[in-house]
Amino acid sequence: MKFKFTAVAAFAIGGIAFTACEKVENCHYDEAAKTLKCQGQTYSTVETGGRVWMAENANLVNFDSSYCYGDNLDNCKKYGRLYDWKSAKDACPVGWELPKQADFEKADFKLLNIGKDGFRYYDGKYADENVSASFWTADAFDDSRAVMVRVQDNVAYEHYNKSIAASVRCVKAK
Repeated sequence: MKFKFTAVAAFAIGGIAFTACEKVENCHYDEAAKTLKCQGQTYSTVETGGRVWMAENANLVNFDSSYCYGDNLDNCKKYGRLYDWKSAKDACPVGWELPKQADFEKADFKLLNIGKDGFRYYDGKYADENVSASFWTADAFDDSRAVMVRVQDNVAYEHYNKSIAASVRCVKAK
């Protein structure tokens, strides 16, 4: 009897792990419905600035580091995940990519449904929930910093430590 219970528990745990680690390759973009289905979630998409954008923050589990604001899983559902820059570069599904600063500069932020979702410092502290939104770009500034888009009352492009975790929006690859 103990053996059967162990086998069932191992199967259940394995099933959970398999779902959580579904590869980001298994996504489907429906141009007519303007949606991207990925890892059991459906993201709205919008075209702005000549690119198709995810109109929501990514909540994609990848094999690198990502976080939920305040270490609360409910915040991943609410805000999307926060990624350090290295993980952000790998967070977008196949056929999609992390936008460059130039892509953000051309985008209409009103269409992107920007929330004030905060970010995570490299020391593990969270900041700016309900104050601002922060998004990584694909642009490195130097070995330790990359360009981050900060949206509050205005939009700013600043250089931040790559260890900070921020939101990710993906654009469809050209």
